[in-house]
Parts: sequence; C-alpha cells; structure tokens
Amino acid sequence: MRSRLPGLREVRSLFVLGLLCAITASPPSAQMVPPLPADAAAVLDRFAGTWDVTLTTRRPKPATETYTQTGTWVLGRRFVRGDSSGRARGAQELSMLGYHPPSRTYPLWVFTSDGFVAQLQRGEWDERSRTMAWKSGATDPIQFTSRCTFESESTLRCATQVKDGKGGLAIDQESVAQRRR
Repeated sequence: MRSRLPGLREVRSLFVLGLLCAITASPPSAQMVPPLPADAAAVLDRFAGTWDVTLTTRRPKPATETYTQTGTWVLGRRFVRGDSSGRARGAQELSMLGYHPPSRTYPLWVFTSDGFVAQLQRGEWDERSRTMAWKSGATDPIQFTSRCTFESESTLRCATQVKDGKGGLAIDQESVAQRRR
C-alpha cells in the first residue's frame, strides 16, 4: 500500500478548520482567574484617582516641579495604571502597580519618556502606618528605597533615594500629592 502526502486541498481544509476552531473557541473565563484579595484591592485603590503632585528633587540637581498624576484601574481591575501630564519639558511617565499573590507584595513598573525603566518588585504594605515601601535587595545592582505614606485619604507623601555605585546618594526626591478626585 502506498502512502501519500496530503495534497494542497487537504492542507487548506485543515488550516481552515483550525482557524475556525481558534476563532470560535471561547476565551478563558474571567471566573477562572481569581479576583484580587479584598485587602490587596483596597490598597491598590488608594492609588487610583487624580493627584496634583509637587516633586522636590534635592539630587542630582535641585528642582521643584508640579504636575498631575492619574491612577486608573486597568486589565480587569488587577493593576492601577499611572499617567502623568503637565510635566516639565513635556516629559511623560507611565507606571503600573499590581499585586503578586504568592509573595503578597506590590510590584511597580515605571517607564519615562526619556527612556528610564524601573521595576520595583518588593513593594510591602504596612496598614498601620498606611505606607507602601519598596527596597532593593542586598545584591541588586542598583540600591534604592522608596516609601509612600498616605497622611490622609487625600494626601500622599513619597520619598525616593537611589545610591550610586560607590554608596553615595545619586538621586534624592520627595513628592507630596493631593487627591483632586
């Protein structure tokens, strides 16, 4: 008995059948992905809203800047996306703040229009002090600390320090944000 390779007609039919299956297959149900724990969602929700920010930079070059930061729930209410507007020289910033259930931490990704990208993966929330703190690991190539404290429901104070390769302070900033709505 002689075997034959599939002809163009069979290959085309299999391709069309596969394509139809892919198109008509229902996407994974949102119910398959468990919702964020209520306490984690409440923490993230604190960062949502429109904020008027005053940023004071002490290092590397002293400066003060005011701008607006808007935090919006995205991707099925799993992340709060931050967008800045009105920054000096047209600069923009995009951030994503989420929750990582296995480690019970709040990772933060920051992207700026000048090409800076940062991932702060060990965000820890302290309910008693209403503070989110990110700190680099001892072996991370860049050493930093960043803390954001909710002084009230409408006031958020953050401080960030980044060390240079010699242990000195390369970046030192503080911001105060007032919730607009």
